[in-house]
Amino acid sequence: MTRRQFLHGVAAAGAATMLPARIFSLPAAPGMEIIRTATDRVELRLPSGQRRFRILQLTDTHFGTNSDANRAKDAASRALIRQMHHAHQPDLLFHTGDFVNNDKENPVHAAYDFMNDLGTPWALVYGNHDHPNGKPGQLSLDELAKRQENSISGWASRGGNERDYCWRAELVQDGETRASLFAFNTGDPQTGMIINPSQTAWFLRQMEEDRRAGLDHPIFVMQHIPTVEFKTVYDQNRAVGRRGEDVCYELDKGEIFGHFQASGRVRAIFVGHDHVNDYVGDYEGIKLIYGKCSGYSGYGYWQRGGRLIDIDCGTARGRTRVVLGPNMQEAPEWRVTMQEADAG
Repeated sequence: MTRRQFLHGVAAAGAATMLPARIFSLPAAPGMEIIRTATDRVELRLPSGQRRFRILQLTDTHFGTNSDANRAKDAASRALIRQMHHAHQPDLLFHTGDFVNNDKENPVHAAYDFMNDLGTPWALVYGNHDHPNGKPGQLSLDELAKRQENSISGWASRGGNERDYCWRAELVQDGETRASLFAFNTGDPQTGMIINPSQTAWFLRQMEEDRRAGLDHPIFVMQHIPTVEFKTVYDQNRAVGRRGEDVCYELDKGEIFGHFQASGRVRAIFVGHDHVNDYVGDYEGIKLIYGKCSGYSGYGYWQRGGRLIDIDCGTARGRTRVVLGPNMQEAPEWRVTMQEADAG
């Protein structure tokens, strides 16, 4: 039996016996256990002595376009991710969307196997190119989710067989929840590529349930599409880094940010989507942070890389910085974005 077959069996057994179920534990994260307590919630149980939880954010890899030119680019993207993974030893790989060009004709989905086999837990929020649009060979989001064998990603029920691919992951240490990662699907063109009303309602329910349970720990949000505040913070000269294109906030009008702010708990929002933006801003007390485009098959001439997010297990404060592969040289104009920044 292969490791992939074994893990698939564990996932199936967990579903059959209901929840909670241990779904992942690897030497890459010594002592960490991942327990799924609901379809939309997992607990990342950290060993008592761990001082830092490290996330490597990847975004906009655009794997899987079925052409010789793109296969060569995808190979370069895989090599870069391997280099960063080896160099920085993250506890979690978090991809903020446009993982595979699933909206192209007959896309290749081998990148799922690549991520499954890296040996580190990973997560994915869907971007607009992950959503199918009716061309031959595309997979539904439900079919894509089944391929994420070593992923902590989940979903919330909208009733019946309808799902929202939003979920939360709790960083738990010594029996106490230190911080939460909240993940949203903002890739659906049919809903304007925003956090849709049912996901918004889900977030508000989570906040009410936490309030009743006396929980008020910090929240870090992960989504693909930036909110309109990413434009505002740069226009007001309250950001550090580069803007190489207009902020593509799609149809967002600020509603979800208002809910994030009203919660008093959201410390930072991490996004992708705009390949040649990489800045960090502070808007109304919430850090707005672009990931670094990680794939060569998408548009844009900037160097590819990732973003490290280090969360202090004691204080739940975060620090973040852009990173490149070890074989890539830093250009002079990168120096400002290579500096560490507060992530809440």
